[in-house]
Amino acid sequence: MRRMRTAAVIVLVGCGLLALAIMSTGRPAPASAASAPPSAMTGPASGIGQSSATVSGTVNPNGQTTHYYFRYGTTSSYGTQTGPASAGSGSTEVGVHATLTGLNANTTYHYQLVAQSSAGTTTGADQTLTTSSTTTSQTVVLGHEGFVSPGLIVGAEVGCFHGTTPCNGHLTMSTNGTVIAQRDYSIAPDSGGFQNMELNSVGEKALGSNGVFHLLPVTITAAQSGGQTTSWVIHLARWVWH
Repeated sequence: MRRMRTAAVIVLVGCGLLALAIMSTGRPAPASAASAPPSAMTGPASGIGQSSATVSGTVNPNGQTTHYYFRYGTTSSYGTQTGPASAGSGSTEVGVHATLTGLNANTTYHYQLVAQSSAGTTTGADQTLTTSSTTTSQTVVLGHEGFVSPGLIVGAEVGCFHGTTPCNGHLTMSTNGTVIAQRDYSIAPDSGGFQNMELNSVGEKALGSNGVFHLLPVTITAAQSGGQTTSWVIHLARWVWH
């Protein structure tokens, strides 16, 4: 906006006076300062697992309502982004974060913080993180005694350890080379418990001689899908619930 000033000039014409108003332009008034776009600084990643990670950063809204999100992908072209979140409208830096999900194990990802307001969009620096790798777990025996319950249900205590993947496969119980019970199994990593199976007719006859001082020895074989086959011998104690 420019301020206008006027100057009056009086001219003598004949017997009268003629007043002329002359417009002149003065110095322009200063314009109001434009709003500054937000600042964005990409921070480190934490909680990095096989399929997820938490990324962080800082945003200064510079007095404007500001939203932020993170872009991420296996290259600096990204391709995926988190949902927008509010960084407020203050004038100081605020910490922000988001959780990236659906990541692949043992993979390097690029990520970048983006802040947006009506004053503009600002991107932080590109950062990288590498997800953790997977280790195949092993099916292992957890005890040397199984049980027999009413209804001819037998069980063996089996676990899944030494890795990060679930243990899946087929479990058989045999005596003298003959299968007497079997079932498929699926055990979460770093856990275990009894796998219960129903005896077949051969197993029912074999248990006829089972007693306190004559526990039937049986072979448990775990054929792990995509992994090794493990066998061990246990004895069937007679545990009965009433």
